[in-house]
Amino acid sequence: MNWLMNNRLCLHLMANKEKGFALPLAVLIGLILMVTGMTMIMRAQGDQSKVIAQKARADSLTSSEVGLARVQDLLNSVRVMATVDRNCTSGDCWQNARYDVDTDPTDLQKHLKKLVDAAPSCSNPNDAVTLKKKINELRDLSADKWVDLGNNSYYRVVEYNYRIDTGMGVLTLEGLSRKSAATDITNITIDRDSDDNAASRNRVVVTIPILDAPHHAFNRTTVPALWISEGTVEGDAIFQGDVVEKVESPECNINQTKIQQPTPALNPPYTAQFVGVFFPNLPETPTGIPSLGDLTSSETFPRTGDTASPSGVYEYIFDDIDLDDGEKITITAGDRVVFYVKGNINGAIEHDCGSVTGCKPGNLQIYADNGLGSANPQICLKGNQTLQAFIFAPDYSLGKTDNGTFIGAAWGKNWGQISGCLSSSGAVAVTQGVEWTELIYDLKPQFPRLGQIANWCEEPIDTLPGESMCDYFPTASPSPSP
Repeated sequence: MNWLMNNRLCLHLMANKEKGFALPLAVLIGLILMVTGMTMIMRAQGDQSKVIAQKARADSLTSSEVGLARVQDLLNSVRVMATVDRNCTSGDCWQNARYDVDTDPTDLQKHLKKLVDAAPSCSNPNDAVTLKKKINELRDLSADKWVDLGNNSYYRVVEYNYRIDTGMGVLTLEGLSRKSAATDITNITIDRDSDDNAASRNRVVVTIPILDAPHHAFNRTTVPALWISEGTVEGDAIFQGDVVEKVESPECNINQTKIQQPTPALNPPYTAQFVGVFFPNLPETPTGIPSLGDLTSSETFPRTGDTASPSGVYEYIFDDIDLDDGEKITITAGDRVVFYVKGNINGAIEHDCGSVTGCKPGNLQIYADNGLGSANPQICLKGNQTLQAFIFAPDYSLGKTDNGTFIGAAWGKNWGQISGCLSSSGAVAVTQGVEWTELIYDLKPQFPRLGQIANWCEEPIDTLPGESMCDYFPTASPSPSP
């Protein structure tokens, strides 16, 4: 019996001992579970905050990309504005982009007015309204304010500079995403979003090549045979060269029967076409050169005793040139001669290089500015001689009669509308033949086109002008944006 009592006592003591060990163990396990639970909660909260931050940043980056796509679309619609800066103290830039300035307009304002005037097309006569809206939108982007994209997303253009030396446009743009709507889109300070803890803002700098993509008529080594700024070619004349016309809705016909192809044929062939560019500015008449008033009798140029300019050009100013039948102006083959004309030209001009070494059709250039203020200035070429020349008279009606050969180019208001100066039916009025390199002025128009983004870079939103660390002109690489 004693042994039985001893065993019971031993078991009782052991049970009490286990009971004392289990309590702390349970407390320890509970503590571990509590700490683990708190850690998981904190981690989940941290992950949630990270996800929220990542989403906010992604949303702001999306705002930047949407804004960038919008700016690219606007510049592609008004391409001339891709070749000027966003802001300026004077001259041409986005902030001065207007199409309704009549008194002392800048070159950009003149160009925009012409674009708006010419905007009605064969397919959509309301294109002018659309174009005006896009010009206004680009001008508004020159002001420091946010553009609302909807869904509490915004973008703004910080800066745009066109680098003429590299042919690149550098666009700095910010995107913004908020949880709540912005109350003041003109506020661009860094702390503007302190009222919204879900707001995110980022800044990108992109480099966009501004390429020259000329039409066929301006992509040759030779100057278009005819470029008129009003309507279509009238009369029976044909042209062995490119013809550039301006046609407004609803006419919208390009008469290719006016074009005669040379033999052998060119690739691409000569065509009649419409282009979205306008005459360059007429060169200013130099000072200090002979001013000869009216010319009414035969004369040879350069005259004996005349002195050429340092560049080897003989230059003259005329009022009217009005020659009777049988009289003519003769240009000595091999000499470079330029006429600046204030009035009309009516008569025969001979410039025939023949086989003279170094003589080129562009050695004779005629610029007419209607300085005498005629209501209907005219240039009528007459005679049966050969004329090799470049003629630029933006406000003039142009025409050619008789059987003479005209090799070169003529740019003016219209062709074939001068009474008594009509070309023979089926006769070639102008044969294309002046090289761009022969012109003493750079008159070749540009056809800007936006290329693919060459560089994409993010920078801090507090970066000051001139302190950007972005490499504007690296080796071209694709943009990460779609």
